Amino acid sequence: MQGHTKIALGLLVLGVSAVAGYKLLQPMLTEQRSIAQSDARSTKGKITIGVDNWVGYYPLCSKEMKRSLRQQGYLLECVDDQANYQQRLKAMSHGELDLAVASVDAWLTSGKAFNYPGAIVAVIDESKGGDAIIANIDSVNSLDDLKTPKQLTIGFTPASPSEHLLRAVASHFDIKTIKEKQFNLIETQGSHDALTQLQSGQLDVAVLWEPDVSLALESKQFKRILGTENTQSLIVDVLLANHDFARDQSDTLELVLTSYFKVLKFYRDHPQELIKELSDTTELNQAQVQQLLNGVQWASLNHNTQKWFKQHGALVQTIESSLNIFADFADIPSDLIPNGDPYRLINSAPITAVQQRLQTSAIDQPSEPPTIHVFDELTEQQWANMVEVGTLKTRAIVFSSGSNELTEPGAQQLAQIAENLNHYPNFRIRIQGHTNNKGDASENLKLSKARAEAIKEWLIAQGGFDRYRIQAQGLGGTEPLPRQANESRRSYQSRLKRVEVRLLTAAY
Repeated sequence: MQGHTKIALGLLVLGVSAVAGYKLLQPMLTEQRSIAQSDARSTKGKITIGVDNWVGYYPLCSKEMKRSLRQQGYLLECVDDQANYQQRLKAMSHGELDLAVASVDAWLTSGKAFNYPGAIVAVIDESKGGDAIIANIDSVNSLDDLKTPKQLTIGFTPASPSEHLLRAVASHFDIKTIKEKQFNLIETQGSHDALTQLQSGQLDVAVLWEPDVSLALESKQFKRILGTENTQSLIVDVLLANHDFARDQSDTLELVLTSYFKVLKFYRDHPQELIKELSDTTELNQAQVQQLLNGVQWASLNHNTQKWFKQHGALVQTIESSLNIFADFADIPSDLIPNGDPYRLINSAPITAVQQRLQTSAIDQPSEPPTIHVFDELTEQQWANMVEVGTLKTRAIVFSSGSNELTEPGAQQLAQIAENLNHYPNFRIRIQGHTNNKGDASENLKLSKARAEAIKEWLIAQGGFDRYRIQAQGLGGTEPLPRQANESRRSYQSRLKRVEVRLLTAAY
């Protein structure tokens, strides 16, 4: 009897286990039957991308992109994290995202915390007017107005391209009031919040993105101090691939990139389709959508391989330039990149393979011609009518004593100036030479002019700058700097000997 009881109990346990197992397996079996009896039976897998609502990312998650991948057996899921880069890169580090988008600066500052869980496999776009520094004209009219300590309030969205634009300007133009937080810097909840505070008088300056830039400029009370339509390789968005995904599913990654560049070409050939889709998605009218599109420049496949990913190309330069900007801010670690090597953050193999495939199949887009701003020769009166944008950081450009002969340290400083100037390709350049106020005034004037001309010729010969873009002026000792408290006469006289590089634009 005891044996029969054990057998009965055993059968009961097996029965209960079977029922429980069936209940657990039933949803899976039902799903498998459903897939087997539908078009979903051909699905090879799901691809996840971490994104936000920046217009430059739209083609990557568009209906056309999803359709293209679905035809090849893949489902595309775009996870919108509202521009929370920390959350996005954490998800990638946990294997929850195959791909993610980010600006180069955000990748550098946020990626370190997660040991850079991916690598850059494509450049998506560059901001070309989509971001701008807007000011109340009663408070600020140029970047140089920000260099004087006074009661100003500046609003920006933290951990966004707005913050990077503000940092870049503070670094390149040596605006210590921003670098040392002498102003009241307000972190806003996005661009529209910054616009609202600017319009209500709570802010003197706001860093905005479209369509808020255009909305602000509808009032003559506000002006654009600097926008990304006049910058180059400054705010650049990239596509990141999870290391495991790139290694284990390299064919799938290449398929995604191939589909993306075909979709990008589709929208370039059918711009009205893009405008209509964006209008439906954003609930903006078509004119507002066009404003959004005017602020972004997408990078084609050839643009990627010929400009951004080529050896020592623009992508590496953008990374290094961002690191130079960060070096001016104490709150950013100095050891962001492993071993200081930007190539550790780049994987060019997938896009090289895609380029070879598309060139072979004759589907690739034509190469994009470089954007070259041609400068006409100006008269002295026309130069006098130019409006100053701001003065770049003054560097110690050393000449041989009493001459206009550049020393090697002076040339090294000029190379850094040229690097900064390359970020602002549309502005004219005024070089002003200054001496101390000792000695013969006329000789000082001649020497300062000769040194300004020497710098102009160096920028033309070594930097490749347009001759008509640059004006050289010698001011001798006619514009001395104010003497600092407790500054010795010797130090003061030495500081007066300087060269200032100013950026100019036409008056409108």
